[in-house]
Amino acid sequence: MAVPSSNIGMSDIYGEANAGSPPSDLAVSDLFKKSYFESNAFGGSLTFNAWGQYGNASGADRIYGLSASDTNNNFNQFASKVYFMDNSTYANYVDIVNNLTPPAPPAPPFDNDIDVFCRLYDSTGTHIYSSFFQSVFAGGSVSQIFSNTTEPILAIAYWEVQFQPVSGSFGGTTCNIGINNTSVVSGGTINASGVTTFDFSTLGSVSVGSSSSGYIGTYFDISIG
Repeated sequence: MAVPSSNIGMSDIYGEANAGSPPSDLAVSDLFKKSYFESNAFGGSLTFNAWGQYGNASGADRIYGLSASDTNNNFNQFASKVYFMDNSTYANYVDIVNNLTPPAPPAPPFDNDIDVFCRLYDSTGTHIYSSFFQSVFAGGSVSQIFSNTTEPILAIAYWEVQFQPVSGSFGGTTCNIGINNTSVVSGGTINASGVTTFDFSTLGSVSVGSSSSGYIGTYFDISIG
């Protein structure tokens, strides 16, 4: 459920992000400004989920639809806001195509298969809150939702993609990566061995929103070879 569109109370804002009623000593500034990653589940001081309007002293980890602000305590800014993925309107989605072909015998047929990892982090790159992993066979593809309904919808995608060849005989290849319809890697090199990493820390974060996946969330669009 979303926060109501009008007549919004503290219990509505708290309840969208948490189970039960708000504690009697709840501070508006904590609920509004601190982030999901400042709860004790991540080693922080909060015993509840917060909205991140100015979390980590910047608002970089705020929930989708909110603006970063250190001063705005207006309840109306939360009208109709949604905190968690529902995998119907809000979802993280991945499309991967492996354009490589299986090698001719006597080479093993899995020589061009690649393990692909997609992850979403907090703004510091410390905490993973949504992730995907699958081996993508040569000539194969993957298209699916990978978010869980216990994961928050952040306003900004702090993304990471990793590739690891399945075979020690892999010869290396190239890749293209789009995040939310923004090209972040074009013709990037996937190494012949080990893990190849592309991420937001070197290539930039991307705003979350509607994409060609058909969902509001983070969309990974990846081609290999």
